Order: sequence, then structure tokens, then C-alpha cells
Amino acid sequence: MLLILCASIPSLAAAQAVPYAGTFAKSKDEVEKTLKEMQAYAGQKLPVVDGFVATGDQPLDRFERAFYQFSIDLLPSGSGGTIVRVIAKITAWYADPDPSKSGYQVLPSNGRLELDLLDRLRERLGGKLTDSTARSGVQAPKPKLDLSTGSQGSSLPPSRPSVPAAASSSGTSGVPGDDEVAALRIKRAAEEKRMQQLNAEMQSLQEIQRNQAHPLNLVVVKKMDAPVLARPAMGSHPLFTASANDEFEFLDAEGEWIHVQISGASRGYIRRSSLDLPEFIAARLKSPNGNAANEKFGAFRIEREEIAIFPGNWDTLRGKTVKIYTVQAASQDSKETGASAKLNFAASIFQRFSADAAVSASGVEGVVVIFDSADGGIVGATLANVQQMASGSLSRDNFWKQCYLEPPDAFQSAPKP
Repeated sequence: MLLILCASIPSLAAAQAVPYAGTFAKSKDEVEKTLKEMQAYAGQKLPVVDGFVATGDQPLDRFERAFYQFSIDLLPSGSGGTIVRVIAKITAWYADPDPSKSGYQVLPSNGRLELDLLDRLRERLGGKLTDSTARSGVQAPKPKLDLSTGSQGSSLPPSRPSVPAAASSSGTSGVPGDDEVAALRIKRAAEEKRMQQLNAEMQSLQEIQRNQAHPLNLVVVKKMDAPVLARPAMGSHPLFTASANDEFEFLDAEGEWIHVQISGASRGYIRRSSLDLPEFIAARLKSPNGNAANEKFGAFRIEREEIAIFPGNWDTLRGKTVKIYTVQAASQDSKETGASAKLNFAASIFQRFSADAAVSASGVEGVVVIFDSADGGIVGATLANVQQMASGSLSRDNFWKQCYLEPPDAFQSAPKP
């Protein structure tokens, strides 16, 4: 059974999620409040992956658009305090020389992010790391499950249990005695426990893969050998030819040409007829003022979306599955990204989600918009309230009163002098 299970997940050992833990002499509510003040539940970008992930077979300098988000569990400790267990989920775009092999990947953390969060939390609350995580220096942790069958350090029991000395000297060679039977039962119980752990790890990895970050503003090449040009004009210098199903990040549009980001600072132009555009981009380009080069999709842009457990401290959605949109400012003008602008943009996301909820939101009980900036914040709403607002049965003012706004002052306009 173990060999069959391992064959179905060949990359499990390379992408193990290793939890780190710290014990704090504070109540769960105090710890959760402090984590919230530290914005530990909000995802953040990583400038590079080198130094934050465990090394693997792929060169780290080919990863870009790295992002991480903590999965945090708060557990009671025996001394009346709280155990904080944390795992960093890291995703990044892998730019392979063969574009067909490029894509987003989940990367195993080397523990630096987790230990840094626990250190900062300890500075605020006091406390200690558990013995298993109090290390000098940050190194890539070993996987919790070693899938090898005979290599040194394997956590699985040996295939043939040793025979106790009493049994070997009893003169009943070939017939297991009571001690040997007991030893076999212990070994079997240990193997069954390991199998349960392996199943849990596999399910956790599959969940991460389902929810990994994926930008919404990607355009897809429809046919082979689509030319990517240096300028938006026929006869311009071709940079290269793209293959069918290649994906590029949309920047703007100039007539029949779509301006795309190739990799890093590289840019190029592809004819619109050679691309499949996301529905919301196509709708904007068709609108009377749909020149994307002028609009830039307003003051904000959606960086990614995922389905996960509600990340905030709101009893209405605590522990429930929600759709999370992470948003960044596209404008440097603070007047365009103020409290009213954030609420208006969040309302537009809620409206769009409500239209799609009937077919795509099975099991989702709420919607969350995270504004990823120093003066950002989180807006959360239940699915029922979003649908009422979208249908007009709930006024916008009353809708905001029933929402989760954290921190509240991030969504309140400054008083006029």
C-alpha cells in the first residue's frame, strides 16, 4: 500500500510542509489579536526565493513573482498558554527556457519565514520556541516523512522486525512466541500511524496546489508560432514566436495589439486576434472608454484569488471557507486609493462574484478583499449579504455596516478641515 501511495505522489518529499511551533504564556485571544496586529494572516510578496525555500532540482534564479502566506494554528498548551503552529506556503512563477514548462509552483519553505514570525511574536508576547524548532541558524528542514525504503534516516520501521532475545533462545525456532507477536503488533500499529500521516500530508499538498496563486490578468496564445513583436506594428522586429497555450501578463492595449510582459522587465506586443483574453479584460476593451492603455483598470488591480479559510477574527466567518481576492494599488496617487476608492473597488468585486457565485462558489460562504499595501486593510462579507447588495435588496450603506472592515480607519475618509 505504501509503495502504491508513493508512486501516485512522486514529488511529495520535495514539497513537504514542515510546521514550526512556539509556546506563549498568553491566552488564545491575546495571541490571535497580536498576530492580527502584525498582519500575519495577510500574504506578502518575496523579492527572491533564494534564502527562503529549500533547495531543489530547479535553479532558483528562474523563479519570479514569489508570494507567501502563513497557515497558523492556535492550540492550547498544558500550562494554560497557547501553542502557535505555523507553516509558510510559498508560490512562485517558474520561467522555464521551454515556455510550455513554465507555470506557478508550490515551493517548500526552509523555515526562515516561520522562525522569523515566531521571533517577532515572541518579542511582543514573550515565550519560547518548542525544542523541535529552537535551532541555531536557518537550514532546510528534513521532510517529516522519509519515503526511502532502506536509506539512512528513514522514519519507516524496518521491513523485518527484530526477534527478541528471549524468543530466539526459547528453542521454538520458526514459531513466533508471545513477545514476538507483541512486537509485530507494535510495528504494525506504527506503520498504520505513518500511513495516516502520509495521507494527511498528501491531502494538504493537494489543497495547496488547488489554491496556489494564479494571476487573473493572463492572456493565452491561441495558435502556434504567434509572433511577439518589439513594437505594435506589422513589420516590427520579432522578439520570438510563442507557442499555443503560452500565457503572458496583460499590460495594456493599443488598437489591435496587446502589450504583454514576457519575463522580468521584458515586454512585447501580440495581435489581439492571436490571443484569448480573460472575460473582464475583453469586456473593458469593448466598453466606450475601454482603452486599457488609458484606464489601467482603475486605481487597483487584482493580483490573485484563492479559496481558503477566512483569515480574520470575525465570528460570522471564523473557520469558514471564503473566496479571497488580493489587490494591489495600480496608482501612486493617494487620492485615487483612499478609503472611498477601496470600498468602491471592493463593491465591484462583490458584484462580479455574485454574478458568478451560482456556478463557481460551491461551498464558499463569504468573500474577502485584501488590499496589499502599507495603508491597506481587509473587507469581508457573507455570501448572503453580497447577493442582497448585488440585487439591490440591501443598500450600500447598510451593507458596509454588516461587513468585516479591518482596520476600520482604513475605510473611513479623513474629516474635512
